[in-house]
Amino acid sequence: MKDFKYIWIVGLIITFLIVVVPIVSLVSAEPGAEDDPWETIPAKVPPTDHSYIIEGPFESGPEVTVACLECHEDAGQEMLQSVHWKWEGDPVMVEGHDEPVTIGKKNQLNNFCIGIQSNWTGCTRCHAGYGWEDADFDFSEQANIDCL
Repeated sequence: MKDFKYIWIVGLIITFLIVVVPIVSLVSAEPGAEDDPWETIPAKVPPTDHSYIIEGPFESGPEVTVACLECHEDAGQEMLQSVHWKWEGDPVMVEGHDEPVTIGKKNQLNNFCIGIQSNWTGCTRCHAGYGWEDADFDFSEQANIDCL
């Protein structure tokens, strides 16, 4: 019976240490430079005021895109190849398929538009492209990119 009492005391001491030691170590730790999460964030480049560079007025969004591409020559091609623009990623192997499959918002259910096939106007309203109304949208035309 005496041994049983000591086991409870040892158990209580161990439990106390398990609870108290982490709390004490967290409270006593002083934040240093290595604990500052903002140090890992890259410095943001200030935006360029384009009102002195580009002359308007513009009649349409695609005209703005063409003006942007005059200086940002590679940006259009980069956007046309992006997952964001195509709504599909690089092909991956999917269990149950013999060949790689491209997946993305273009061909899967998602948590916002649900599915593009049944909701063209809802999905295309926010997509970064001008004039997308149905499956005939030209994804290869750089002027369709909404730079704004």
